Amino acid sequence: MSFWHDAIERLETILADSGCEDGIVTLGVNHDADTCQYPKGVTLEGHFGGRSGQFVTSEPVRANTRISFMFGAPLTNQKQRGAAGAIINTVSAFLCLARRLQPCTPDCYTPCLAELSREVAGKKVYFVGPMPLLERALAEQIVDTPEAAEILLVGGDGMTSDAGVACIEEYREKKRTIFLGPSAAGVSGLINLEHWCPYGR
Repeated sequence: MSFWHDAIERLETILADSGCEDGIVTLGVNHDADTCQYPKGVTLEGHFGGRSGQFVTSEPVRANTRISFMFGAPLTNQKQRGAAGAIINTVSAFLCLARRLQPCTPDCYTPCLAELSREVAGKKVYFVGPMPLLERALAEQIVDTPEAAEILLVGGDGMTSDAGVACIEEYREKKRTIFLGPSAAGVSGLINLEHWCPYGR
């Protein structure tokens, strides 16, 4: 079990007997979408009931799938977890379960980075997932192992890779872990993970 399964179980409980669980979410890649500046990847976008949600990943899928596909699914690979992330965000948007499910606009990039830099100032950080901009901006604070870190910063692919999931699970209760951007909004909202997206929409 992982934080993914915890979030999905919570969503399953919320949707029980609503009929929404049998609804179809359409997943596709949106190359024209505004994107968060931190994660590396493409925008996997889901649509359901007139609302949309996004998840940035290097392993996008295109499909029409029932929400209930996630319920009890083992989610054994990056594609399945990325699809689950997009579905969770889309359904969270439809049900108004989370805020800031869409990325900010580029004019907000500079103040967001400045605020995040202040938030983690003086702390040793470890990146869960590739985040080139932060790797440059926080270069003096980066440590090579999660054990040595005071704060874990998690991006989209960090949430979906085998190594990332294992790292998050090992340290979720032990170290401050900050999930970045709209990719993490749905999961964070469902199971109360710390989420950073001050300018998201």
